[in-house]
Amino acid sequence: MRKKKDTHSFDFRPLGLAIREAREKAGLSRNDLGDKVFYGERHIADIENIGKHPSFQLFHDLVTMFHISVDEYFYPQEKAEKSTIRRQIDVSLDELTDEELKIIQGTIDGIMKYKGTGSK
Repeated sequence: MRKKKDTHSFDFRPLGLAIREAREKAGLSRNDLGDKVFYGERHIADIENIGKHPSFQLFHDLVTMFHISVDEYFYPQEKAEKSTIRRQIDVSLDELTDEELKIIQGTIDGIMKYKGTGSK
């Protein structure tokens, strides 16, 4: 008689929600995203809404496309090296000019001053 393998069922719903939020932030409809990754709109909706497990390739495509930190979801008890929001901000910052970055730096300086930590 074979022993039953003890498996852990991964709840994909939080990651599905992160994918939906990132898709919406990017201004993509489910149909647009489906066209990019070669899957139907219904399949994308099932991943986002009910936590359907995507294939590994689709999972990889989605988290890399939207810069989602999977560590936050795989190891929630540990602090991720870079959170999803930090990854997404890094990508956005790379698209700004030095002049635009000065505005961001001013905002950061203001937040740090408000927190009482000073800047640099």
